[in-house]
Amino acid sequence: MAKFTDVLLVEDDPITIMVCDRIMKMTLFADKVTSCENGKIAIDHLASVREDGPIPKIIFLDINMPVMNGWDFLEEFEKIKSRFDQLPRIYLLSSTVDPEDYKKAKKFSLVEDFISKPLSREALEKIS
Repeated sequence: MAKFTDVLLVEDDPITIMVCDRIMKMTLFADKVTSCENGKIAIDHLASVREDGPIPKIIFLDINMPVMNGWDFLEEFEKIKSRFDQLPRIYLLSSTVDPEDYKKAKKFSLVEDFISKPLSREALEKIS
């Protein structure tokens, strides 16, 4: 049995999506991994999930994406989070080494941590 039933991956790179999906299923981290290729699609997905059932407990969020990047997603989600009974824990999944990104992440209460790409078994084991 997986740790989490449903995880949302917001990522635009198909190879990263495949690797993340595979590692989460191999380690029994998630039963189902839903991926959205940018923040706008993810916001729309979360709005539709709200109508149909529970929101994912974990969101892995890339920072650099087209259409709506990770920072814009976080700002939009802040505006709609009161619609949800329970809020997800968000982990930024990024290859950034910019200290400003780490500072900026602290401004968002839902962001639990940064995880360096590629997603690893060790990183997943730290999430409970």
